[in-house]
Amino acid sequence: MRHESKFAGWIRSGGNSVFVLPLGPVQEPEVKFSVVPDRLQDSIIDDALAAGVARLNGFLSEGVSIDVTSVDLTTIRDQLRSSVAGRLNETGVPVNPNDPVVNAILARYAEALNGHFQRDALQLETYIWRSQDDARVRAAHAENDDRVFAWANPPAGGHPGEAWNCRCTAEPIIDPDSIPENAVCDILTGDRLAAVFPDAPSDRLAAIARELDLRIASGSLDSRERLIHFFAQMRMEAGSNARLEESLNYNPRGLRNTFSYFRDNPDDAERYGRTDEHPADHVSIANLAYANRNGNGDPASGDGWTFRGRGLFQLTGRANYRAFTVWHEEVFREGIDFEAEPDRAAEPVYAVRSAVFFWLDHGLPSLADGGLADAATDAITRRINLHTRTYEERREIMRAIREGGQFDGICRFSVARPRFEDVE
Repeated sequence: MRHESKFAGWIRSGGNSVFVLPLGPVQEPEVKFSVVPDRLQDSIIDDALAAGVARLNGFLSEGVSIDVTSVDLTTIRDQLRSSVAGRLNETGVPVNPNDPVVNAILARYAEALNGHFQRDALQLETYIWRSQDDARVRAAHAENDDRVFAWANPPAGGHPGEAWNCRCTAEPIIDPDSIPENAVCDILTGDRLAAVFPDAPSDRLAAIARELDLRIASGSLDSRERLIHFFAQMRMEAGSNARLEESLNYNPRGLRNTFSYFRDNPDDAERYGRTDEHPADHVSIANLAYANRNGNGDPASGDGWTFRGRGLFQLTGRANYRAFTVWHEEVFREGIDFEAEPDRAAEPVYAVRSAVFFWLDHGLPSLADGGLADAATDAITRRINLHTRTYEERREIMRAIREGGQFDGICRFSVARPRFEDVE
């Protein structure tokens, strides 16, 4: 006996009675995309670039990366964007970066990028075909496994990545002595940062380096000059141990030399500064030194201590915490209110981001483009702290970093998370 709905029974009976149609909760109609949002689409295709770079970096010497800025990626980027957009529009469903066909597209182009970098950046002539050792590898590809092929003479069916769902990769055959100049670049690591911050814990430097790598392009740190000036000023602000929170352990003389309030009130410098009789009163020092400045209230408000310097450029003052919050939300969309949670600015990730915020907000990249000379350092210092007494010290730090050479060949893009827009 077949099932009949209540509505069918009502019709069969002549429809002479009232039929009540129960209403369930209203559901949103399925969203359809005819145009893929550019930002999301670019985020999806960047996955292929990241995978391609990571794949090749695994075969390079430790501490270096393929220099993708030396390769013209325009054509392959546009092909990838077109393929992803075509698939997403074809399905007519909400954008889903985990769609199996999208993943197949990304895997294919990641391998294509691997080959692209081998040929155009490293100028390699041959590679070893490597297939995944499982039953899903097609017979023709299994026959190619572990064989050497020339990029100029592809095997039947094409190089790895040219066929759909190719479970294979091109393992580069690299002679380190024959890598062209500027084909690779140095990875920013905690070990390299130790040259600037010799007293900092290694885990802190590693965390700082990871976040800085992601900000190389977007933070306008994408030249030797910019990066060295950035580090020179950071060293002055954060000290040799890369402290993420301001130290207020001043003696009376230090207070008078550093803060105008204590120059004008020398008795308070003696009262709150560190002496043989008592330690420094950090809270009182901050509340007095920073009162009625940068959006802070009077000393009784406690704003000076609450919004004391944090981060690698020592973000200070309620107004600056608020401005950083606005910028951070616009850029990262993480919903963090640093004015309400100021201690978060001392976490390594946000310590780096607040330094980048300051660097960009004060227009310092253009001043750094003046070169690795004292005049450029002085121009940057004036914009950071016009009346500071540390001009010569900052010059000396810049010169030491410049002569050290640890950052001469740093990659001009993120090694961990490269983006097409960063290499154009």
